[in-house]
Amino acid sequence: MVTHNPWIPILIASLAWGSAPAANRAILLNGVNPFTIFPLKQVGGAIVMIGALALARRLPRLDFQSFKAGAVIGIYNMTIPTILFTLGFQIIPASIGAVIVGIIPLVTILFTHWVVPGERFRLGRLPGLFFAMLGVGIMGWAPVGEASSRWVYGVAITTLGAAFAGLGGAYTRRYAVRHPNRQLIVSQFITSTVLLSVISIPFDGYAGYLTIDATSLWLIVYLGAVPTVVSFAAFMWASRIATAARAALTGYLVPVFGAIGGVVLLSEPVTLQLMVGLAAVAIGIVVSDRPDRQDDRRRAAGQKSP
Repeated sequence: MVTHNPWIPILIASLAWGSAPAANRAILLNGVNPFTIFPLKQVGGAIVMIGALALARRLPRLDFQSFKAGAVIGIYNMTIPTILFTLGFQIIPASIGAVIVGIIPLVTILFTHWVVPGERFRLGRLPGLFFAMLGVGIMGWAPVGEASSRWVYGVAITTLGAAFAGLGGAYTRRYAVRHPNRQLIVSQFITSTVLLSVISIPFDGYAGYLTIDATSLWLIVYLGAVPTVVSFAAFMWASRIATAARAALTGYLVPVFGAIGGVVLLSEPVTLQLMVGLAAVAIGIVVSDRPDRQDDRRRAAGQKSP
């Protein structure tokens, strides 16, 4: 039975995506070159996604327009964020990075104003955007013992990755209502896999295959299968049955799950900076969602009235 409840794919995507920061950081702490991670993760994700569609006999035929739309999403929502997030997690803890990743829903809402016809940024969301950026600013304060410039650089490129992911989310909403999900998914995985594989060549990414340990390899396989494929497919599902603003809330729980993962799995410290930054981003997401909740209540009241 097909559900039209957007919260089901939103929850699935959030759980899957929220596990990515800790897994990414763990691989990097094992000394693996980021440019070794990119192609392995994306090839694994493409094999899982396209293989699943082929086994289900739902592998689509790609036309030029759907491939072009999927390629745009693949560049902004997968390729560029993958590079920037991984480079950022080399510097900052997974828990801190996860909080920054949490601003993606708000950035997506902002970009839909220009990208998605008929959807406008509402002034009622400005306080939420302010709180979220305040949270990112708090994350940018280097802890004692950390080089300030290096820490700020890590926060900056992670934030830039979130901005590109938000732009990709807006394009996902724009094209998901015009083209079948399967065509978009296949084309963006092909595009991202090719680009990341080529980009890794001049940075000796493939040389790392000779020295990678088994634990890191399995974690890369996990990154390709769960945070990449499961979360993305669920987000595409949500994009077809919800507004861009509602679908963007896929990231609502990501900062919480990501922070917990960093603390529990990697023994990262629970600091005042982490708690205040997380609270600010969470408040920003909740406040930004308020206009949608008000619209839902008005629609519900209108349906009940005779």
